[in-house]
Amino acid sequence: MTHSNAHLFPIYIRQGGSPKKHKVGYINVGGRIVVDPIFDDGCPFSEGLAAVCVSGKWGFLDLAGNLVISPQLPSHGYFSEGLAAIVLSNGSQGFINRIGNFSIPAKYKSTGSYNEGICRVSLDEQHGFIDPSGHEVIPLVYQDARDFSEGLAPVRMKGLWGYINRSNSFIIAARFERLAGPFRQGFARVGTTSGWGFIDHTGTVVVDTKFTMAYDFSEGLAVIKDQSGAGYINLRGDAVIPPQFSFATDFSEGLAAAKKGEGRRGFINPAGEFVVPPTFLDTSRFRHGLCLVATEKEIGYINKTGEFVWRGPYVETRLGQDLRL
Repeated sequence: MTHSNAHLFPIYIRQGGSPKKHKVGYINVGGRIVVDPIFDDGCPFSEGLAAVCVSGKWGFLDLAGNLVISPQLPSHGYFSEGLAAIVLSNGSQGFINRIGNFSIPAKYKSTGSYNEGICRVSLDEQHGFIDPSGHEVIPLVYQDARDFSEGLAPVRMKGLWGYINRSNSFIIAARFERLAGPFRQGFARVGTTSGWGFIDHTGTVVVDTKFTMAYDFSEGLAVIKDQSGAGYINLRGDAVIPPQFSFATDFSEGLAAAKKGEGRRGFINPAGEFVVPPTFLDTSRFRHGLCLVATEKEIGYINKTGEFVWRGPYVETRLGQDLRL
């Protein structure tokens, strides 16, 4: 595998006149097709593997283009710490390993992703955590829960959110009425009846709960919303990009998708300036130098200057889901 093929990106090749029909292949960062578009569907790579679909069944492809897990699964997942959650036809969820075997039986109603060696699971509306062997390390006693990050996990008990550590001790008492977010760069977003703000690892409110919405920090900035629109604050809580956008995403590789009013999406820099003009109907996020975007007529990948390295006729695909990776 050459250096240029260290990262591959799914492309969607329209089949016939309908935007709902396509085949999936993969390109490298230079836009060269490395894996021919022979799959019925496909996902971005995670931990060197990408889920691909053949005749309604899912398997996994490696970066050399080899099917290392044959298409036999009823759904797809993303690998995290060597395991991927798979949903069976009856709705139950379990985890497969990198050779496609279920190392944790599909018995859960919902699952998170492995992070810091632990994963959220639920049964009968009760949430807890398991380790990579499937052993229950935090009992399923919570009304809701989210994945661990920076050593803490948000959990809901008696209708309120707080944070526990891996020993199942509340480090931050359950006192937040709205969903509490993961810790990113030392801060977590929390919601109260007065609005959204941020706390630190001690539970101290470091940015007042005054926003109508707040999102996680990324690259030193977090999206916040008020009556004027969406803007960005820094780690000190300063509004470095004043609320002005009708749509805004977190920063990734120095750029964030944004739009004003009813206009199109483009990409701004940390100063809030459009460095890639707002010409797109839909966008994902930059990873390894490329970003999947769409117009009315085309779908393709752009680089950080806004130039297309690959493009094709528009198809309906999982563009928004690409934001998660």
